[in-house]
Amino acid sequence: MARSKQRSEPAVFIVNPQAGGGKSERQLKELLAEIQAIYGNAKIVFTERKLHATEIAREAVKAGAELIVAVGGDGTISEVAAGSFDEKGKAIKPVKQAPALGILPAGSGSDYAKTLGIPRASAIALQILQTKNTKTVDAGLVEFVGLNGQKTKRIFINIADVGIGGEVVDILERQGKRLGAFLSYQLATLRGLIGYKNKNLEITIDKKQKFDGTYNGIIIAIGKYFGSGMKIAPNAEPDDGYFDVVMLGDMGKMEMVAKMQKVRNGSHIFEKKVTVHRAKQISIRADARALLDCDGEMPGECPAEFSILPGALKVVVPPT
Repeated sequence: MARSKQRSEPAVFIVNPQAGGGKSERQLKELLAEIQAIYGNAKIVFTERKLHATEIAREAVKAGAELIVAVGGDGTISEVAAGSFDEKGKAIKPVKQAPALGILPAGSGSDYAKTLGIPRASAIALQILQTKNTKTVDAGLVEFVGLNGQKTKRIFINIADVGIGGEVVDILERQGKRLGAFLSYQLATLRGLIGYKNKNLEITIDKKQKFDGTYNGIIIAIGKYFGSGMKIAPNAEPDDGYFDVVMLGDMGKMEMVAKMQKVRNGSHIFEKKVTVHRAKQISIRADARALLDCDGEMPGECPAEFSILPGALKVVVPPT
């Protein structure tokens, strides 16, 4: 008896209804109506909790979806992208056979979309989706100590960092973004700096270069932006097979505040206490608790091991 083929899902839209502080009901209905008008047979699923988007995306990948679209901010996009991998960080399907990742920015930051040239305007982002123009981009895999004290692994697609960034994200998750993305992030940064002590870190790059010193933070970048438009890694490219590692040295609180504008436009990399390296692997150990930021979430702390996954994702991007 012939085995019947599993019915595939051409397109799955994973919607975070809380993105951007929660879009108005009218805005969300208008966006969903546009999606249904263009993709009549699309499946639309709403997230209900943290990491739910990963669960939904993983099921869609296994079901044979051709396109999986994240409707939300950086956190939602990261979770959806992680659905192309299993819990150990291994790809469920080869990238050529895997569904394309589509992005409809609806969050407060949309930093990853900015790196890819995808605008926040829904109408234009939908037009880009319809081009079906894809490119392969890198992802990152990090192994760290989770909030439960156990070693765990996580996929990230934009920015991970250790130090002040983890503290800021932890504060941001607790205070929320009621003031809007930019002001909320600035406030969280200032609050984080008040009680923050620079960390003594042991850093190893590609198992060769070793650094042992006091740092404000270490940024492991695939994309250019984080923190709602701050150009933390201006030379990073999402498809070059390398992390850009931005090392913020032993700077004081007022020194960091004074350099905020430089971080916003990317000119901070020319400062004496800032160094930039390219790496495929990086390990970080700390002599005190050092929190991890992973695509705008705080999932745990050091020790942490980061590995680049070259060309691991297929993403719909604007035609060049």
